[in-house]
Order: sequence, then structure tokens, then C-alpha cells
Amino acid sequence: MATRFFIDYEWWQQSGKDIRVDIQQICSELGQDVLELGSEAETYDWIDPETAQVQPVSGVLSPFLRQCGSHPDFVNDRIPLTEAVFRALLAAGNRPMTPPELAARTGRPADTILRTLSGRQVYKGLRPIDE
Repeated sequence: MATRFFIDYEWWQQSGKDIRVDIQQICSELGQDVLELGSEAETYDWIDPETAQVQPVSGVLSPFLRQCGSHPDFVNDRIPLTEAVFRALLAAGNRPMTPPELAARTGRPADTILRTLSGRQVYKGLRPIDE
């Protein structure tokens, strides 16, 4: 089974960083305003536009997905690889993905994604999921 990656919200908390700040910054760069982000403890149903599956997402992601995640310039070739993967996972409601799936969403090579995210350093909470 291929390794799948996700955004580990606990990493953000343990690092003393606030994912909501990053999300608001991304939306601001795209000219979108996310006025009120909920907490990780709250969950909402979200319909994945690719799979049509309903899945729970955190209160942090719910307003983001409605307003910024579908912006046409959300993932582009001008942002660093780890930022592109982070954004791709955000836009998918943090549904764990394999490097080939992430490559399809980011336009970056799957082997580079795997090497980067499998190293010792954790970028933006991007971790392999324990299955």
C-alpha cells in the first residue's frame, strides 16, 4: 500500500503555530476574505467535489473550503512544493493522499513529493498517516 499524507493538526498545536493564520493569509493572497474560522474541535459535513463523498471537516476548514479552496490560482507553480501539497490537502478537506494523487493536484513529481515529505523535517504539519 502506498504511503498517504495528511495535515497533522496536532503538529500545529505542538509547534505553537496557528493553522488559521496560514489559511487566512492564503485567502488574502487570493483576494478572498475568511472572516470567521471555527476551531478544530467543531466539525461540519463537506461534499468532496471530485468524489461526491460527504466527509466531516474541521471548523477551521469549513469556511475556507467554501470561499478559497476552489479559487483557480489556489495551487500554482509559483509556490514552493510543501506549500502546494499543503494547499492541495486543504482543498481536499485534508483527505489523506498518495504522492501520485498529490502530484496530479500540484503538478509536481510524485517521487520528489515522497522524498520531501518522508524526511525527518516536518513541513506545515505534512505527515504520513499511520494505517
